[in-house]
Amino acid sequence: MINLSKFIAITILGFLITSCGNTPNPQETGTSDSIYVDYKFTDFFARDCCGVTGADGFYSVPLPDGRTVWIFGDSFLGTVNPDGSREKRSPVFIRNAFAVQDGDSLRSLYQIIDGWESSLLIPPEAIKGNEFSEDSLWYWPGDGFVENGKLKVFMTAFYQADTGNWGFRWTGANLATFSLPSLKLEKIDHFNYPGEVEIHWGHAVCDDDPDYTYIYGAGDKFPYVARAPKGNILLPWEFYTGEEWVEVSQLAKPMTDFKSSEQFSIIKLKDKYVLLTQSGDFLESSLYSVTSDLPYTGWKNKKELYKLKPLKVAKDLFAYNPVAHPEFTEQDELLVSYCVNSFNLEDLFQDASKYRPVFIRIPIDKILEE
Repeated sequence: MINLSKFIAITILGFLITSCGNTPNPQETGTSDSIYVDYKFTDFFARDCCGVTGADGFYSVPLPDGRTVWIFGDSFLGTVNPDGSREKRSPVFIRNAFAVQDGDSLRSLYQIIDGWESSLLIPPEAIKGNEFSEDSLWYWPGDGFVENGKLKVFMTAFYQADTGNWGFRWTGANLATFSLPSLKLEKIDHFNYPGEVEIHWGHAVCDDDPDYTYIYGAGDKFPYVARAPKGNILLPWEFYTGEEWVEVSQLAKPMTDFKSSEQFSIIKLKDKYVLLTQSGDFLESSLYSVTSDLPYTGWKNKKELYKLKPLKVAKDLFAYNPVAHPEFTEQDELLVSYCVNSFNLEDLFQDASKYRPVFIRIPIDKILEE
């Protein structure tokens, strides 16, 4: 079943953020008039044909040549009808796809295998070539970055362990390497960094430090952090215990004492690191920010910025997994996307807009002011 199981089991993480250390309670800012929907970006991804017409995930990676790669999770293909409905196709959706933005153009990337539309990345062990090829083992994507002239994208593998919508299980973290500018897949590396809890590494990356690349993961509803030497993500990682960096992954502890969403962002704005995450009650979909001088500890200045919500108020719709896109900052306003979905699968066929992202603009000063 498309994303419903994924989002209930993964994204319904609860998340009432508690304060970090002695940080005061979040400011009750709610939805601010200074934060608004960016309809230019929202409409840009509301496409009715010729590639991905609806998806979740929505990470972005700026490339050295000025293009941007957008990274999607479960994705609809095909044509949306004039009335906004979509036809049921086979396969109904694919598990991951990319799109390359070059100015005002957007080109979707996925595979055609033996005549079947297929995900851009498929685990080597997965069965290929029929409509059920991605229901037993698949990749859901995480964040990406550019290292030594190549695009690196984290891919989290899941498999169908039991029947039913709740039957999928996590099976490991992987990193896909693509050549540039061709975006040709070169290899997929597997990471084996077990923890006290299951940690989905690679759901956020911060690459602004001169010495390290920081890799973040969600584990038991809390954010964790690891780091690798700058320029070689494949070298052994170090893991933060809350007090120090160690080489033993099982000693990793949550980076914060508050819960976070499955997907989130750690970015550097001016001279501060910023964690943006969904938190609070899942159905309330609160977007929070905290700031720090370091990308792994000292989080403070916690604020509720916005209530994530679909553009159309309708039964069964929910919003989730905000992700920042700092490369598209304009007039000192940060671009943030979030996903929209329905608890009723049929809604996604009756109205394509119910499975498309919403983009908002947040003044950077609003995040950084204390």
